[in-house]
Amino acid sequence: MLKLPTPSVFSAGLTGAAHPNPTAGPSRIAAPHIPRKRLRLDSRKYLSTSEVKGLLPSLDQLGLQSGDNVTVAVSGGVDSATTLRILCELPVNLDVIFMRNWDPLLSETNPSSTANKQSQSFSLAYNGSKSSGSGTASTCQWEKDWNDVQAITNTIGIPRDKVRLVDLSKEYWSRVFEPSINVWENGGTPNPDVDCNREIKFGALMEHLPRSPRHFLATGHYGRVDHTPFGSIQARLTRAKDQSKDQTYYLSQMNEHQLSRTILPLGGLTKSTVRQLATHWNLPNANKEESMGVCFIGERGKFGDFISQYTSPPSAQGHLVSPSGDILGTHKGLWYYTIGQRAKIPNQLQPMFVARKGVGRGGQDILVVPGHDHPLLQCTGVITDKFHWIHGTYPSEILDQSDGRVKVQVRHRMRPISASVSTAEREGSISIEFDEPLSGVSPGQVAAIWYDDWCLGSGVICDTRCLGDFSE
Repeated sequence: MLKLPTPSVFSAGLTGAAHPNPTAGPSRIAAPHIPRKRLRLDSRKYLSTSEVKGLLPSLDQLGLQSGDNVTVAVSGGVDSATTLRILCELPVNLDVIFMRNWDPLLSETNPSSTANKQSQSFSLAYNGSKSSGSGTASTCQWEKDWNDVQAITNTIGIPRDKVRLVDLSKEYWSRVFEPSINVWENGGTPNPDVDCNREIKFGALMEHLPRSPRHFLATGHYGRVDHTPFGSIQARLTRAKDQSKDQTYYLSQMNEHQLSRTILPLGGLTKSTVRQLATHWNLPNANKEESMGVCFIGERGKFGDFISQYTSPPSAQGHLVSPSGDILGTHKGLWYYTIGQRAKIPNQLQPMFVARKGVGRGGQDILVVPGHDHPLLQCTGVITDKFHWIHGTYPSEILDQSDGRVKVQVRHRMRPISASVSTAEREGSISIEFDEPLSGVSPGQVAAIWYDDWCLGSGVICDTRCLGDFSE
């Protein structure tokens, strides 16, 4: 029987201890070019360079060996830049890669133009551009980010021939964007960031790396990969030290092979420490604001209008309906609303909230209910499509020993809640019963599960169960 490690083992790893490996030291590539200064950790205390070193992970903690090759995915943000600079402290061979995932010309259609809408074929066939187009503006501002990457690597001292750009916009379009549009169009709520990590960052991008077993991909994600063999398991994904920034939810559809080639140097650091290290090392983007939102949408206020450029017009007019069947208004598309969102409907005695999408005879209506605490908004459990187990199969030895008890998240940055897991009727699917009702759970969302801090995998929600009953 597989003997499970104690929870303390799950949370061990990047603890901030000094390097135990006497050979660890600055990278041969970058050390001569690195500016140094004292770090102000908070308003009362300054750290010397030697104290800063005590915050950094060692080779052993990252699962590396002296002389390993590491490709660092640098996006232009402070997290990936600090990741690169941390690895410069270790005796490994570094190179840098920047991904261009979104073609700016794909978002140039004016969503307010009826003529444009009517002339579109609504085909999702990829029609990418080979040049950036000097007059276009990208939501992701990839050109600016690429310039930032070059400034970062120049400051650190990475030779230019070790820094390259790879265009993955075609892969992103077919593997992430198209599937997400289909989910939105059918009334679900997809998570493109989970898909991007599985298909692009640790999928298509990893395919650009040499297949040497000692060549790794490093990213600025907040999470940990434990490379210590555990039975037949070679690599495990566990939560980051900074629980408020933990991104293992977004990484929950990786597989064990991808994890075995992944390095996450920020797992033992807090976000504030990462900022302070970036300042200490004079990184040019130390104060760069954190990017928010999905890459191809960014922080657009008119999310629904953007998605409408890529969806077919509804076959019938959609309505906002009450549980009793009364029509309270109309809507422009299912993708304009999210379950749990307030629906602004005039002349109502109390606020109305979206409880279900895609109801009615034509599947285009949206059910709204009075009050944010309505029983139809309180989800008690979900059924997933075929569940993705990071280690390949249903971990019966783990779940049997825990009586199926796990922690669950259906959104990033939500408080994990206790739940029980069991197999469902559909092959590969699982049923998750929450210990406490969750508000605003939608089909299409990703439900991820953890045993203590160990992420076991995730699945896309295909059905929800709520306190209230509703029959169409």
